[in-house]
Amino acid sequence: MKLTSLGYQTEVLLRSFEGEVIEHPDYLVLRTPRNPGYRWGNFLIFQHPPKQGDLEKWKDIFAKEVGTPPQYQHFLFGWDGSNAGLGAKEEFLAAGFELYNDVVLTAQSVTPPPKFNRDCTIRTFKSEDWHDWIGLKRDANLAEREEERESDDEHFRHYLENKASESQRMIEAGLGQWFGAYLDGQLAATLGLFVWNGLGRFQLVDTHPNFRRRGLAGTLVYHAAKQGFQNMGAKTLVMCADPNYVAVGIYESVGFKITERQTALQWHPKSS
Repeated sequence: MKLTSLGYQTEVLLRSFEGEVIEHPDYLVLRTPRNPGYRWGNFLIFQHPPKQGDLEKWKDIFAKEVGTPPQYQHFLFGWDGSNAGLGAKEEFLAAGFELYNDVVLTAQSVTPPPKFNRDCTIRTFKSEDWHDWIGLKRDANLAEREEERESDDEHFRHYLENKASESQRMIEAGLGQWFGAYLDGQLAATLGLFVWNGLGRFQLVDTHPNFRRRGLAGTLVYHAAKQGFQNMGAKTLVMCADPNYVAVGIYESVGFKITERQTALQWHPKSS
């Protein structure tokens, strides 16, 4: 199965490092056995959007190819093609699934954002910085609206620890870097960037709730993108984002443009 979506192509590249990517004629299996709580590391990408009657079929495929509770406590289904449509989503929504209709943004060059933060210090992560990253992500989660928040803090912390370990191994393998923007010595904003054969993918852009609306995210994206183009071999950079969230405007202010849409259906205990 050949993917056309750059968003999903880069998801496959991320999983190919130490996860599992299994190809079938009409779907791909992406698995991360080391981190079963990582929903976007354990999911299926179908060639076409769902048809009527696919709910139980897709759930059965997920159970067979990815796993079942208690180790895996979610279902996540994506499908290729930015113009593929939403398909027969109604039976999924009726069963408690959430629809994700994200945008994929790409750039071949960047410009400084209008709100450029000149007070922060930006550097790549050292091993001791990952503890602060986990703290930032947990604080950011607590600041989310209740319906968007990860409610099981222990489960979320375990996912973050596994994600941090995987990212460190990818950095050690020479695939990318993790960047932090610091104010008064505190980690204020953070993101990762990984590159394969000229194609780069940003990961987990976030700003600590105490430091938002200061231009840190745009400044950090600009800095990391420049490093990607100049020192990491990137020719095209890829971002995925919620079209209804402020981050899209931040990325566009740096020079990213919406080039496709990425659609998925997700269920986990909270969404029911």
